[in-house]
Amino acid sequence: MSEAVKSYEPSADELSFRFVSGHRALDFAATCGDRYRAGIERLRQPADLDRWLRAAGISAATRASVKHLDDARQLREVIYRLARAALYNEAVDTVDLDALNAWARTPRLAPQLDKRLRREWVSSQPIRGALGLIACEAVELLSGPKRQLIRECTAAPACSMLYLDRSRGRRRRWCQMERCGSRAKMAEYRKRLGPSTDRAGVETTRTQ
Repeated sequence: MSEAVKSYEPSADELSFRFVSGHRALDFAATCGDRYRAGIERLRQPADLDRWLRAAGISAATRASVKHLDDARQLREVIYRLARAALYNEAVDTVDLDALNAWARTPRLAPQLDKRLRREWVSSQPIRGALGLIACEAVELLSGPKRQLIRECTAAPACSMLYLDRSRGRRRRWCQMERCGSRAKMAEYRKRLGPSTDRAGVETTRTQ
């Protein structure tokens, strides 16, 4: 009897949100990770969208619905495809352009002050307003000088994150040195070592 195939369950670290790109729209695109391989969906349920908005500093007054989650995923993919097209100087899809522009026309969240001079976000449709705000930020990114700073982590295909390279000399290679950078350096180190011989004289290969 064949064993049942077990589906892969991402770890808590893999599902955690990442805010290291230097731009909120690109952080939003990173809610889908490992794009070149199995793919990791970090917005798995409406509550995840609520958590991401809070973490991104644009918490909405209402909770996200299944429809909001579907809208968020679609907008995310539009932003990712357009940003990647900009990075590699590829022709953009007019369907994606129309979709992003439509979201950018959505009444967005507006910053307001409460009596303690704290900022709060207000909209007649808070979740859609938050997505509209992200769309506007994506438009500003892709139409302005920061577009030239978009990079893709050189750990690809192990990492598919896009980020802004603001480093001196524009030499940033990884989304995070502490994450992909250290792993890449360790892999290069092991590659340089090559095969080794154990005490019995049997050739072995170092594994990661």
